[in-house]
Amino acid sequence: MSVFDDGSAVERALSLLGSALEVQGAVPYDIVVVGGAAMSVLGIGIRPTKDVDVLGLCEDSTGSMDRTLAKHKPLPEALLAAAATVADAMGLDSDWLNAGPADLLDHGLPEGFERRLTSTSYGPLLTVWLPSREDLICLKTYAAADTGVGRHTEDLEALRPSCEELIAGALWAQSQDPSEEFRAMLAGLLRYFDCEVAVKKLGHG
Repeated sequence: MSVFDDGSAVERALSLLGSALEVQGAVPYDIVVVGGAAMSVLGIGIRPTKDVDVLGLCEDSTGSMDRTLAKHKPLPEALLAAAATVADAMGLDSDWLNAGPADLLDHGLPEGFERRLTSTSYGPLLTVWLPSREDLICLKTYAAADTGVGRHTEDLEALRPSCEELIAGALWAQSQDPSEEFRAMLAGLLRYFDCEVAVKKLGHG
């Protein structure tokens, strides 16, 4: 299997990952998962996805509202070793667990992102944190504007954002890329969603 067909397949891989960490005698890991895998686990716009995108590792996560995210690119060796075991067991690509979106941490996440995370444990050594719907809208607005109409746009449609939510996502996305070229791409995305009022708030057109 080179792709995850649905959330249950993603969760099976995460469960096996937790078990592999136990076999290794690894330390506990708290990972923040975003993208299509997160949406599948949450039951939003289920579609096949080839990987599990790890935004970062969650620290100080024992119930504290002040938890922080740390960038790990590449991911820790023990986590990658466990992921390799899962890849062999499920026939996944070697990079099915990756830190592809980790660079988003360089310019800051939507305000309150960490407080809105929800978690699920996959054994004693693996906790997976998932973003809220409003934060997924922000992340997908950025990705959809950056790549054009495609899977990220479909994911954004599945989240059913209002124009107000889209403008919030667009304003955050500009913190990642403040260029005029990207502003124009955001405006095109907002027009795709028939949010002309949001285009005006963005200051374009």
